[in-house]
Amino acid sequence: MIDKNSRAYVFIFAFLVCAVSSFTLSLVSEALRPRQEFNADIDVKKNILKAARLQEPLPAGADGAAVARVFADKMEGVVLDLQGNVVTGRRPESLKATEALLPLYIYKDGGAPVAYVFPVEGKGLWSTVYGYLAIGADAITVRGISFYRHGETPGLGAEVEQEWFRKGFEGKKIFDVDLRRLRPVEIVKGRVVDSVPVADRDYYVDGISGATMTGRGVNAFLKERLGAYEPFLARIRRM
Repeated sequence: MIDKNSRAYVFIFAFLVCAVSSFTLSLVSEALRPRQEFNADIDVKKNILKAARLQEPLPAGADGAAVARVFADKMEGVVLDLQGNVVTGRRPESLKATEALLPLYIYKDGGAPVAYVFPVEGKGLWSTVYGYLAIGADAITVRGISFYRHGETPGLGAEVEQEWFRKGFEGKKIFDVDLRRLRPVEIVKGRVVDSVPVADRDYYVDGISGATMTGRGVNAFLKERLGAYEPFLARIRRM
């Protein structure tokens, strides 16, 4: 028997408590993993649908199963190569980070494309900002945007999630028809009406007060992502 007052007893007792606690936490984590993965997947689907702006919006408080059903009914997932070609036999969920391929979601209503939705992500001020951008069937007009994960400052850069900011993108342009070139939508410092000529306002969005660096980061990764998807969007414009 080990003396309960000895250092050896205290050490063994502490070790056993830690081992049992670690084992229990591991079991709980594994048990919850499928639910966590399901919730993460549903969150992504919600944001794709939010960016696409469904013609018949999801009902308030729709549960995960309802979101999954609407997504399966309205969104077609495809994979593109860097030349804008659809890669047959591939789905966005099968992509690995190391592959030089692009995921794309096509929102269809009545069988006709309404919007093309793809992930946009990049460095803000303090964190990586993740979202989805939807371009209308004309491959020129922004239909919507969503941001769903970031570590930006609450009340400042974190405002990218807010509806007032996201709605500023709706109806903006990403392609200059007269010049026949890509012209990614940009966030300005302050208000568009105060700093941008009337003829150019279709390409700019009001900024977030006190979040200039976050806005610059969003501008940079929107430009990069639109450039990556431009070969595909250009094909749509020619159809």
